[in-house]
Amino acid sequence: MRSPGSLLKLSVAVVAGGALVLLGRYLGAPAAPPHPAGLQQSQSLGGSVRADSARAVRAAILRHIAGPDSYVPAMLVEGDSVLKRWSDRSVQGIRVFLEAAPAVAGYTAEMREEARRALVRWERVAAIPVRFEFVNDSATAEVRVRWIERFPIRRAGQADITWNRGGWIVRGTLTLATRTRDGTPLSDDAVYTVALHEIGHLLGLGHSDDPHDVMYPSTEVHDITPRDRHTARLLYSVPPGPLRLGFKSN
Repeated sequence: MRSPGSLLKLSVAVVAGGALVLLGRYLGAPAAPPHPAGLQQSQSLGGSVRADSARAVRAAILRHIAGPDSYVPAMLVEGDSVLKRWSDRSVQGIRVFLEAAPAVAGYTAEMREEARRALVRWERVAAIPVRFEFVNDSATAEVRVRWIERFPIRRAGQADITWNRGGWIVRGTLTLATRTRDGTPLSDDAVYTVALHEIGHLLGLGHSDDPHDVMYPSTEVHDITPRDRHTARLLYSVPPGPLRLGFKSN
């Protein structure tokens, strides 16, 4: 059974030309972080309402998101019908620490700039209430971008996000490799593509079911597509949390 204050952690790994691995587990129950504004409103969907009212609300939300121009339905299947996202961060941006790692074999300053460029690209084109603030102190960051030489399995990047029981993301880590598993150096363009995909997960997006989207599991797409943008806007237009609306019969 989940403890009331438990946090969830999602690990996702993008592969250089292969499949993407999705892992999920429950963490222990540290002190719950402050709830972002709007959490109580989203929680009210699971309160004591008539059964027919709950079904009507759920049906309306599903109709809103279940169109061919988005992959939210695929995300719901993948994520056990739970949506995760950040609260409105258009004013107070998400604090990001971009690590410099000269001791990591294969790392270059250009790779760090590609990761920054990918973050800025999402901010500019996604049209969601999120922006990024780059900070110089990792202790103040909510998101950390770090580097390793290679993963022990076929992947080039990994995103770890932590969210509270309301579905609000509270922190994240992006880990990017400088080489493939067999030691082949990754180009700056490859780092940018991997970073785009992983930042999508950082924002709460799951996997697309269309290979033409940057959020497809084994993506070779080098930019955010209209379908990626539409899915992000839909995600940020509905409350996070489970779409299986709990209710009590009156």
